[in-house]
Amino acid sequence: MHVMTSPGGFRFLPTDGPFSAGVAADPGFQIVRVYPSRYTPLEEGFQVVEETLAAAGRPLNALCAMELRIPKPLTREGFDRFNRGYVEQHEKWGLRVNGQLPAARTNVAPEVEPPPGPSLHAFCHTVEGHGRHNFVISGMGTRSNVAGFWAAIVLTLEERMNALGVGWADVTEAQFYGTRSDHEVFVDDTLHRFAELVRPGLRWYFSRPPVDFGRLEIDLRAVARDTWM
Repeated sequence: MHVMTSPGGFRFLPTDGPFSAGVAADPGFQIVRVYPSRYTPLEEGFQVVEETLAAAGRPLNALCAMELRIPKPLTREGFDRFNRGYVEQHEKWGLRVNGQLPAARTNVAPEVEPPPGPSLHAFCHTVEGHGRHNFVISGMGTRSNVAGFWAAIVLTLEERMNALGVGWADVTEAQFYGTRSDHEVFVDDTLHRFAELVRPGLRWYFSRPPVDFGRLEIDLRAVARDTWM
C-alpha cells in the first residue's frame, strides 16, 4: 500500500474515495479524539472542528479522522450525494494532499435511536507530543455474511496497519458495527486474530454500514487521549 504524508503531522493511506484507508501520527505527534455533543448536526460539527483546532493552536490540516452517524443506510446514489457535501467541506478547508483527502473516516447508521440527520459523533486531530504509536484505521464494511466478512476484513486490517508501521500490539480500541442479530460472530473464539482484536476490549455498536447493501463494519485505533465537549 502507498503511504503519503500530510503537513498536519501524520501519514495516510490514500484511496479513490472521499477519505483515506487509515492514518498514523508522525514522530513528534500524537492523535487526540474529541467528542462533541451527542448527535451534533454535521454542519455544526464542521464548525466544532474549526473551533476546536483553533483553540488547540493547530492548523486545519491537523484533522486526521472523522466519525459520522446517519439516520439509515443510503442507496449508492444517496451515498454519493452525501459524500459530495462532505468533500466540498474538506476542499474548502484546503485539506487535499496531491489530490487526495487524508482524513480517515467511519460512517454508520445506528440500529437503536438513530440521529434525525447526518451527525458528527467524534473526530481526531494531531497535537505535538511523544508516546506510543497513534493511528486510526477507517471503517471497513462488507455485504457478506459474518464468516466471510471476518476472513477478509482481518487480512485487510493487517495490511493497512503494516503499511502505516503499526500492528495489533498497538491497538487500544476496536469497534464492530453490526446488528443485534450478528452477535453470533463471537461464539467462535478460533476466529483469525480474535485474541488480538478483543485484547484491548471490543466495542460493539448496533449499527449498519452507510450503504443499504452493506452488512458489517469494523475499525481500529490507538489515540493518546479522548476529550468530551
